[in-house]
Amino acid sequence: MAKLVSVIVPIYNAEPYLEKCVDSILAQTYGDLEVILVDDGSPDNCGAICDRYAVCDARVRVIHQENGGVSSARNAGLDAAIGEYVMFTDADDRIEPDMVSVLAEALEANNADIATCNLRSENISGEKKARVIDMRDVTLDFPKPDYTKLFGMHGRLLSIFPVNNLYLRAHIERMHLRFLPMQQVLSEDQLFNWCYYAAVRRAVCIDKPLYVYQVRENTLSREKRPADILLRRVTLVCVLRDFLRQNLSEMPPKSFFDALTWSYFVSGCGSVGSADRIVEGLRIIRKSPERRRFRSTLLSMLFGKAGKQYVRANGMDLHARLYFKMMIALMLLGQYERPARTYFATNGR
Repeated sequence: MAKLVSVIVPIYNAEPYLEKCVDSILAQTYGDLEVILVDDGSPDNCGAICDRYAVCDARVRVIHQENGGVSSARNAGLDAAIGEYVMFTDADDRIEPDMVSVLAEALEANNADIATCNLRSENISGEKKARVIDMRDVTLDFPKPDYTKLFGMHGRLLSIFPVNNLYLRAHIERMHLRFLPMQQVLSEDQLFNWCYYAAVRRAVCIDKPLYVYQVRENTLSREKRPADILLRRVTLVCVLRDFLRQNLSEMPPKSFFDALTWSYFVSGCGSVGSADRIVEGLRIIRKSPERRRFRSTLLSMLFGKAGKQYVRANGMDLHARLYFKMMIALMLLGQYERPARTYFATNGR
């Protein structure tokens, strides 16, 4: 007998796209579904559209709540879900008809803890783009949680997104796992996955792009972000560290947390829009409770294992290594302007 899959859709201001999204879920070849539509206080007609689907299809359940953000909406769906498996779909995207079947069959055939498929993007005119992830069909075994190994696969074999995964709800509930608000951390969806990996002993990856990500010019992730996102990036890793301390008997090495902090910090620098905002963000970190942990990360990038791995991974020659170390040293001394402007010059800003 097929196991029930709970598909959770957080919804806010998605009226032009919502019907296409929900129709793609209801058209799945996998029969045993519950579709949880969470109207997150949307000011348009999304709430009425959701109610109409619930009247027409018994598989649809609707939650109406005051606007609390995407994390709040996903958490409301998790609280209501009763399926053995859980997946998430964004209200402005859609999924291929066999997505649930392919992931559920892969999960069960491999006795896995998570099944992941590839994504492809398309713009509002329907123009199809290439695969989003450099993935291949593979089964990955983790006799024990190996976060150093996971870090090397993150964003490639293993997804940084929640929408192209099929999760075991039992793992989510056992670890009391929920999404944190974006006001506290940035990339809350990636944090959810990092935390879920604590329960993963086997993951199955499918290269077929079964999730279709709609690219829109006003998509939130494409906007320039305020300077405090650098602090929220650092906070994400701190939250992960505390979560793993509660859920693992053996903690990952410090070099993993340092490498992850630096990776999120650098990617955050690319989204704030200017060198001045990077400087502002660094000053915010310096005044925050996370300043000591960030300083520890900088020291590790200057002298420790994480820095050596970063230099090696980026193929830096002697001149580039010396310059990189000098920029880290300036940041440790509180001299932020030159590193910030160097970053933007190097990245073509």
